[in-house]
Amino acid sequence: MGCRGHVSSGEEELRDRSRASARRSSSIKRRTPLWFWCGVVFFSGAVSCQTTTQNDAASQPLVLTIGFPEAGAAGAELGLGQLLNVFTQEGLTQVNLGVDGRAVPRLAEGWSWEAGGLRLRLRLRGDVVFHDGTKLTASVAAEALKRAIERPANRALYPSLSDIIDVRPDTDLELVVELSRPSALLPEELDFPLGTGPDNVGTGAFRLVRQDSDGAVLERFDRYYLGAPRIRQIVIKPFDTLRTTWTSLLRSEVDMSTDVPPEALEFVQSDDIQTISFPRNYQFLIAFNSRKPPFTSALVRRALNSAVDRNRLIASVLRNGGQPATGPLWPQHWAYDASVQPYGFDPRGALSLLESAGFRLSAATGSLPPARLRFVCLLADNFSLQERIGLEVQKQLYDVGVDMQFEVVPIEEYNLRIRSGQFDAVLMDSISGPTFGRPFIFWRSAREFKGLNMFGYENPDAERLFQILRTSTNEAAVRSAVSRLQRTLLEDPPALFLVWNQRTRAVSRRFRIENSGRDPLFTIWQWTENTDRQPLSTQ
Repeated sequence: MGCRGHVSSGEEELRDRSRASARRSSSIKRRTPLWFWCGVVFFSGAVSCQTTTQNDAASQPLVLTIGFPEAGAAGAELGLGQLLNVFTQEGLTQVNLGVDGRAVPRLAEGWSWEAGGLRLRLRLRGDVVFHDGTKLTASVAAEALKRAIERPANRALYPSLSDIIDVRPDTDLELVVELSRPSALLPEELDFPLGTGPDNVGTGAFRLVRQDSDGAVLERFDRYYLGAPRIRQIVIKPFDTLRTTWTSLLRSEVDMSTDVPPEALEFVQSDDIQTISFPRNYQFLIAFNSRKPPFTSALVRRALNSAVDRNRLIASVLRNGGQPATGPLWPQHWAYDASVQPYGFDPRGALSLLESAGFRLSAATGSLPPARLRFVCLLADNFSLQERIGLEVQKQLYDVGVDMQFEVVPIEEYNLRIRSGQFDAVLMDSISGPTFGRPFIFWRSAREFKGLNMFGYENPDAERLFQILRTSTNEAAVRSAVSRLQRTLLEDPPALFLVWNQRTRAVSRRFRIENSGRDPLFTIWQWTENTDRQPLSTQ
């Protein structure tokens, strides 16, 4: 963004060569894959973005083509719908650009608590318009927020919405939210997409102009309050698989792959391709059905957590792309207590715990090896990385006499089985941060909270501490509750927590992207041409 300065003769020659190269390659067809959440578990699939560009931006504006897998989930909150929301809609606040779990301003430029925490006052930006030309005012925002509260998906994912009893404008740019009880997580949970009108149009940097079975087309929104994007158009098309995305990147058939698997990273990196890695607030874990033996026993769940060498898992499967996870709370959250000692790799301790729980090594039976306990872990079909993680964990558990077998099912059955509780254990890639609202919806008492706790986990101390996090705006009280909750979840873990994972996106170096250590998907509207380098080889 911004004006160009003086251009030297050498730069002019470089631009001439780049224009010629771009004309030679303009007929190449470009496609790529989807990024999606699968049902209640929030799988993160692959979004792959690709750009076709002419160096003369004034006459040939940048065009970005994004593909998605044909097997992607459907719906407004899933699959293509979620990807469209990234570009077209915004929330009153935003949490995905921060790492410490605090909400940052978006459509609301600030907020404050009143009436002892029973009222939240939001101050809106005065320069925002929706794609249909509607100006953002407190009245418009109040109606949009009321509609969002009524959506079942929003109420399931954002429990603070259930605490809202009234939303009203106070001044033209001040919105007041009245609550039935203090709801400390509310500012963080106001980051969901906010739209207006019957088509729920948003305020994002791009606006939707076409969506059909062939994909979608978006155009830049010239009235975007942060400045018009340099990219003129985004085209979203179906793509076959993640693997064909990064192989197509190597053939210069696409400009970006937004999910490069660990085993492919060394093949993708080159002088022509830049890779951008960043930590995700998702973690790989094996969730237990705590309603069913042997997982009714906290000793068993602790033993399994002690039996896994997470560093070995990260090195062997993820090529060092991740951090050990020993609980559901985001370790970079501002209130996280780093002094609480996590699980260490302790196979002897795991054996002792299993013995204490009454699980002694049995003799081999038929084709079954000797084991202290056996269980079946549910896996979703066609998620190869999760399968490799599962196999590594299986080997490590076998060393302490635990026989974990797999049942691989289609993703639709996988989600249905989880919702209905038809599983012993399930390996998943689950969202767990950056706010405490995410673990809150999974690990609170299922008897007390009808959220997304399909796993039967019940712990009265954890429930009490989660309630403190939900209601307290006092930072000292929050820090104390988080520290105690970390210890509670270590003593009585609801899952076998494995690793906070990492995502790597690969992009042609003819795009200039600020590598801030965060997800570049959210900065596509700021991307520009890199006119300071030689064009890609056509060989």
